[in-house]
Amino acid sequence: MNDIILGDGVFSIGVTDVGLTRGGGMLTIEREYRNIEADGDYGPVKGRIRKIRSVAKLSMNSLEILASTLPKMYPAVENTTDLTTDTITAKTDIEDADYNDTITWTGKTTSGRSVVITLENALNLESIEWDLKDKEEVVPETTYTATYLEGTTDVEPWKIVFTDAV
Repeated sequence: MNDIILGDGVFSIGVTDVGLTRGGGMLTIEREYRNIEADGDYGPVKGRIRKIRSVAKLSMNSLEILASTLPKMYPAVENTTDLTTDTITAKTDIEDADYNDTITWTGKTTSGRSVVITLENALNLESIEWDLKDKEEVVPETTYTATYLEGTTDVEPWKIVFTDAV
Protein backbone atom coordinates (compact mmCIF):
# COMPACT_ATOMS: atom_id res chain seq x y z
CA MET A 1 0.00 0.00 0.00
CA ASN A 2 3.03 2.32 -0.27
CA ASP A 3 2.81 3.11 -3.98
CA ILE A 4 -0.65 4.62 -4.18
CA ILE A 5 -0.54 7.77 -6.30
CA LEU A 6 -2.18 10.62 -4.44
CA GLY A 7 -4.44 12.83 -6.55
CA ASP A 8 -3.22 16.15 -5.21
CA GLY A 9 -0.38 17.72 -7.13
CA VAL A 10 0.71 20.75 -9.11
CA PHE A 11 0.00 21.38 -12.78
CA SER A 12 2.59 23.39 -14.70
CA ILE A 13 2.78 24.91 -18.16
CA GLY A 14 6.46 24.96 -18.95
CA VAL A 15 8.14 26.14 -15.74
CA THR A 16 5.11 28.15 -14.57
CA ASP A 17 2.80 26.56 -12.03
CA VAL A 18 -0.87 26.92 -12.89
CA GLY A 19 -2.93 28.91 -10.40
CA LEU A 20 -5.60 27.33 -8.27
CA THR A 21 -7.51 24.36 -9.66
CA ARG A 22 -10.81 22.83 -8.61
CA GLY A 23 -11.70 19.25 -9.40
CA GLY A 24 -8.14 18.24 -10.27
CA GLY A 25 -7.49 16.81 -13.69
CA MET A 26 -7.00 13.61 -15.62
CA LEU A 27 -4.35 11.81 -17.65
CA THR A 28 -5.69 9.92 -20.66
CA ILE A 29 -3.63 7.96 -23.14
CA GLU A 30 -5.95 6.92 -25.95
CA ARG A 31 -4.60 3.90 -27.75
CA GLU A 32 -5.91 2.05 -30.74
CA TYR A 33 -4.78 -1.45 -31.67
CA ARG A 34 -5.26 -3.53 -34.79
CA ASN A 35 -5.62 -7.27 -34.59
CA ILE A 36 -4.19 -8.92 -37.72
CA GLU A 37 -6.58 -11.80 -38.32
CA ALA A 38 -5.92 -14.94 -40.32
CA ASP A 39 -8.20 -17.77 -41.36
CA GLY A 40 -8.73 -20.21 -38.53
CA ASP A 41 -8.01 -17.75 -35.70
CA TYR A 42 -10.39 -18.00 -32.76
CA GLY A 43 -9.23 -14.67 -31.37
CA PRO A 44 -6.21 -12.37 -31.07
CA VAL A 45 -2.85 -14.07 -31.71
CA LYS A 46 0.35 -13.10 -29.90
CA GLY A 47 2.68 -11.21 -32.24
CA ARG A 48 -0.13 -10.14 -34.58
CA ILE A 49 -1.44 -7.12 -32.68
CA ARG A 50 -0.22 -3.70 -33.77
CA LYS A 51 -0.47 -0.40 -31.99
CA ILE A 52 -1.66 2.01 -34.68
CA ARG A 53 -2.48 5.16 -32.71
CA SER A 54 -1.56 6.74 -29.39
CA VAL A 55 -2.70 10.15 -28.16
CA ALA A 56 -1.74 11.47 -24.70
CA LYS A 57 -3.90 14.09 -22.99
CA LEU A 58 -3.68 15.86 -19.64
CA SER A 59 -6.67 17.88 -18.48
CA MET A 60 -6.99 20.34 -15.63
CA ASN A 61 -9.79 22.44 -14.17
CA SER A 62 -8.52 25.97 -13.61
CA LEU A 63 -10.18 27.99 -10.87
CA GLU A 64 -7.75 30.87 -11.22
CA ILE A 65 -7.63 32.37 -14.71
CA LEU A 66 -4.89 34.89 -15.42
CA ALA A 67 -5.07 37.00 -18.58
CA SER A 68 -1.33 36.59 -19.03
CA THR A 69 -1.62 32.78 -19.16
CA LEU A 70 -4.64 32.53 -21.49
CA PRO A 71 -2.45 32.28 -24.62
CA LYS A 72 -0.80 29.21 -23.05
CA MET A 73 -4.21 27.73 -22.26
CA TYR A 74 -5.74 28.27 -25.71
CA PRO A 75 -3.90 28.23 -29.05
CA ALA A 76 -4.43 30.96 -31.64
CA VAL A 77 -5.16 33.49 -28.87
CA GLU A 78 -3.15 36.57 -27.96
CA ASN A 79 -3.07 38.97 -25.05
CA THR A 80 -2.37 42.66 -25.56
CA THR A 81 -1.66 44.64 -22.42
CA ASP A 82 -1.46 48.30 -21.63
CA LEU A 83 -1.15 49.88 -18.18
CA THR A 84 -4.58 48.83 -16.89
CA THR A 85 -6.15 46.55 -19.47
CA ASP A 86 -5.59 43.05 -20.85
CA THR A 87 -7.40 42.30 -24.09
CA ILE A 88 -7.70 38.72 -25.33
CA THR A 89 -8.32 38.25 -29.05
CA ALA A 90 -8.04 35.50 -31.62
CA LYS A 91 -5.13 35.01 -34.00
CA THR A 92 -5.65 33.74 -37.52
CA ASP A 93 -4.05 30.35 -36.96
CA ILE A 94 -2.00 28.19 -34.62
CA GLU A 95 1.66 29.21 -34.54
CA ASP A 96 4.75 27.38 -33.29
CA ALA A 97 4.71 29.60 -30.19
CA ASP A 98 1.26 28.21 -29.28
CA TYR A 99 2.75 24.78 -28.51
CA ASN A 100 3.88 24.36 -24.92
CA ASP A 101 7.23 22.57 -24.61
CA THR A 102 5.92 20.74 -21.55
CA ILE A 103 2.73 20.36 -19.59
CA THR A 104 3.32 18.55 -16.30
CA TRP A 105 1.58 17.28 -13.24
CA THR A 106 3.83 16.71 -10.24
CA GLY A 107 2.55 14.66 -7.34
CA LYS A 108 3.65 11.88 -5.04
CA THR A 109 2.83 8.42 -3.76
CA THR A 110 1.93 7.44 -0.21
CA SER A 111 5.53 6.26 0.27
CA GLY A 112 6.85 9.72 -0.67
CA ARG A 113 8.04 8.90 -4.18
CA SER A 114 7.72 11.78 -6.63
CA VAL A 115 5.50 11.24 -9.68
CA VAL A 116 5.87 13.53 -12.68
CA ILE A 117 3.62 13.21 -15.73
CA THR A 118 4.92 15.16 -18.73
CA LEU A 119 3.37 15.90 -22.10
CA GLU A 120 5.64 17.38 -24.76
CA ASN A 121 4.79 19.90 -27.49
CA ALA A 122 1.26 20.11 -26.14
CA LEU A 123 -1.64 22.40 -26.80
CA ASN A 124 -5.30 22.55 -25.85
CA LEU A 125 -7.36 21.54 -28.88
CA GLU A 126 -10.69 22.02 -27.11
CA SER A 127 -13.04 24.96 -27.56
CA ILE A 128 -13.10 27.89 -25.18
CA GLU A 129 -16.03 26.96 -22.99
CA TRP A 130 -16.75 28.83 -19.78
CA ASP A 131 -19.89 28.16 -17.73
CA LEU A 132 -21.14 31.57 -16.61
CA LYS A 133 -23.53 30.68 -13.80
CA ASP A 134 -25.00 32.97 -11.17
CA LYS A 135 -23.21 32.68 -7.79
CA GLU A 136 -20.63 30.21 -9.14
CA GLU A 137 -17.03 30.55 -10.20
CA VAL A 138 -15.84 29.93 -13.75
CA VAL A 139 -13.78 26.72 -13.77
CA PRO A 140 -12.88 25.87 -17.37
CA GLU A 141 -11.41 22.50 -18.22
CA THR A 142 -8.38 22.64 -20.48
CA THR A 143 -7.27 19.43 -22.11
CA TYR A 144 -3.74 19.48 -23.46
CA THR A 145 -2.84 17.04 -26.22
CA ALA A 146 0.79 16.02 -26.72
CA THR A 147 1.97 16.26 -30.32
CA TYR A 148 4.58 14.28 -32.18
CA LEU A 149 7.50 15.95 -33.93
CA GLU A 150 7.77 15.59 -37.69
CA GLY A 151 10.28 12.85 -38.51
CA THR A 152 10.09 11.22 -35.07
CA THR A 153 6.49 10.05 -35.06
CA ASP A 154 7.55 6.73 -33.54
CA VAL A 155 8.63 8.45 -30.28
CA GLU A 156 5.59 9.07 -28.10
CA PRO A 157 5.54 12.61 -26.64
CA TRP A 158 4.72 11.72 -23.03
CA LYS A 159 6.27 10.09 -19.99
CA ILE A 160 5.56 9.23 -16.37
CA VAL A 161 8.58 9.30 -14.04
CA PHE A 162 8.64 7.86 -10.51
CA THR A 163 11.64 8.92 -8.41
CA ASP A 164 12.61 8.70 -4.79
CA ALA A 165 12.19 12.07 -3.10
CA VAL A 166 15.45 13.69 -2.12
